[in-house]
Amino acid sequence: MVELYHFWSSVCSVRCRMALEEKGVAWTSRYVDLFNFDQMKPEYLAINPDGLVPTLVHNGQPIRESTIIDEYIDAAFDGPSLVPSDPLLAARMREFIRKCEDNFGGIVKLTAVKYLLPKLRNRWSDEELAAQALRRPLKFYQDIHGRALRGEIGESELAEARAEIDTILSTLEKLLDPGPWVIGEAYTLADITVAPYMFRLAAMGAEQFWSRSHNPRVNAWYERISQRPAFQVAVSWPDETGGGYEEVGLGKKLAGAAQP
Repeated sequence: MVELYHFWSSVCSVRCRMALEEKGVAWTSRYVDLFNFDQMKPEYLAINPDGLVPTLVHNGQPIRESTIIDEYIDAAFDGPSLVPSDPLLAARMREFIRKCEDNFGGIVKLTAVKYLLPKLRNRWSDEELAAQALRRPLKFYQDIHGRALRGEIGESELAEARAEIDTILSTLEKLLDPGPWVIGEAYTLADITVAPYMFRLAAMGAEQFWSRSHNPRVNAWYERISQRPAFQVAVSWPDETGGGYEEVGLGKKLAGAAQP
């Protein structure tokens, strides 16, 4: 039995849904409502002590951390391989995945200020949100959510976050020459790792980050990956408590690469 504990808009949840769909794995949804703080309930912490989604449970055994989960999915199940057979290309894939994980920190700040906090404030008081921030097992998220709540992440810091994102997208732009995928001709976990970041950025306004004139290869790659059925299924998981991105004035786009 394959169970995925996940949340509709979680970047890391999206990439694991993508991998499961690409491999054709039948799986059971275990929805963890982050806006209801389900991730900090004792029964969830028992399988993921960090209080993060997603968690894959296969035959009763939990696997944590989305990039590790995706490698596990590729190795454990039949279906098209998502890791290159060439050891050098596999190394290049893992280098890019590591770069994404290390250098996409800016998206956390943008997400906290522009998306998470407005959604949470529609449901909870600031007092309750402050108390819940302190309950988070990982200090990094305690700090980010606490600072966002106190209004300490200002426009200058958000501008720095956008600059960090632009740097990683510049790297992606170079890697996509000649393309069509991140690691050349093979569609791999590198594409699956970065795609949910791009979907989140598209929801916050793709034109800030790429277009046909700014990072044009990224623009074309996003159009290609947006057409894959696995991507469409993964990003279309509903906000099970309602509202979606539109609740806070953001736009959910399946194939919304900026055009100008």
